[in-house]
Order: sequence, then structure tokens, then C-alpha cells
Amino acid sequence: MSSRPLRVVAAVLLLAGLGAAAAVRAAERPAFVTVYQRPSTDDYRVLYDELRHERFLESVADELNRVLVLPASVTLRLAECGHSTTTWDGAERTATICYEFLDAVLVIAGDTAASAERREQLFSGAVTFALFAEVGRALTQLYSLPAPHGAPRAGDEFAAITLASAERTGDATAAAAVEFYDAALRQPDSGFEYLETHAFDRSRLETVACLLYGNAPGNHGASLARGIIPAARAPRCAEELVAVATAWESALKNHSRAPAAPAAPAAQGAPVAPAPAPH
Repeated sequence: MSSRPLRVVAAVLLLAGLGAAAAVRAAERPAFVTVYQRPSTDDYRVLYDELRHERFLESVADELNRVLVLPASVTLRLAECGHSTTTWDGAERTATICYEFLDAVLVIAGDTAASAERREQLFSGAVTFALFAEVGRALTQLYSLPAPHGAPRAGDEFAAITLASAERTGDATAAAAVEFYDAALRQPDSGFEYLETHAFDRSRLETVACLLYGNAPGNHGASLARGIIPAARAPRCAEELVAVATAWESALKNHSRAPAAPAAPAAQGAPVAPAPAPH
């Protein structure tokens, strides 16, 4: 498969190697900014402390700011919401990851993983995918991009091709994301509200898994074995990936600061699961 579509997409999505001249201060232009809302209870304090310490939101915002020209600032926020989900508020231009979402992810990952290491990988995959899906929805609105299948599906595609770009350097977040959401869908009574609020069902997961399989089939054999991707669709997944990546390349090329060759993603960009919060 040709890497040309992914090459430009990777540059726009976090993998750009721009020089210092492009590092314009956020205060001088519309930018992605970050907010960590201190939780009101101790239950989520470990999540607040760990992700803030790791600068998870900044690792995303800083790289996006290096390569994208925004018409208005966008806030990436960690906050208590009362629901285990993530949101994009178009009026406030704010993408929020809820502490309740993070807590639910920890529970499902803990029930699914056979080791602490795998639990951390599932947590990282779930949270990274969800954040980039909200960023994709934000860009769709901010740039008035075409979304023939709806903004949520556009967010899925943005998240999938971002993870696909990172996966080419050996990052395992993509496979972990698919495994997590497969596990979540197998627990319909878990109270994980993300699935309902985003209408994220088997069809949506199948499309995400297909895009990732099309990028690196060897890393996603489990998606075939578990029936996440139908065997009849698998041979077309590479073509589907190229089509989606090309569409995003075309949509974003007029909004990027400068062309750049892709570079390896920063390892610290993905969140690591903290120790479970007390309940």
C-alpha cells in the first residue's frame, strides 16, 4: 500500500518535525489550550495528578498547534461531568474527557487485562482514541469539513488514522484501543456511557478496526479472529484506509502551517493508567 496519503496526514496529526520558526506562542494566535479541572472528590484525584504530571493534554495540544492554523481557540479539558463519557461542545469549542470516563475505562480494562502492563495499554488505547475522536469532531466543525457519514463517524476516522500513523513506528496503542472497545461492547450492563452517548456500536468498531487492519494487518489478526472485522471485508481494508486518509489530507492541507516529513511520535504522548482510585 502506498504511504503517500498517510505521509501528509501524519505530518498534520502529531508527527510533524517543524523547525522553531513554526513554534509561535499560543497567546499570539488561536490555539489548542488545556485545562485540568481539579476534581471535587478524592476518587478522581489520582487521575488528575497523574495525567497532569504526564502532561497528556499538552502533548496533544502542543503538537497540533505546531502544524494547524485554527480559526478560533479550542480547549482540551479534563473535568467531572457526572457521566462516563467524552464530549465536544461546539458552542464553547471545548473537548472534554470526563473523570468518570477514565474511571470506567480503568474498571473495564482491569476486568479484561491479564496483567498490569496490558491494563495500562488498554487504558492508553481507549483514552487516546476517545480524545482524538473529539479532536476530529472539533476540526470537522471548525473548518466546515464535509462529513457525509456524520461528525461522530468523522471523529472515528480521524482517531483511527492518527493511531495508524503512530502504529507504523511500532506503537501498540491502536490494537489496544480496538481490544478495549470490543471488551466494552461485550459488557452492555457495565454502565459505560460513552457507548450510548456516541452511538458507538459494533458497526462503528468494525470500521475503526478495518482502517487499522488496512494499515498494519500483522498487528490486527485478533480483529479477524474475534470477528470484529468480517473476513469478507478484510481484503478491502487497505483501500478503505487510503480513501479515508486521502480525504483527510485534502481537507486539512489548506489549514496546515507548513509541509513536513513525518517523524516518530513522542512516547510520552499516550496516557498511562494510574493506580486505581479508591472507591
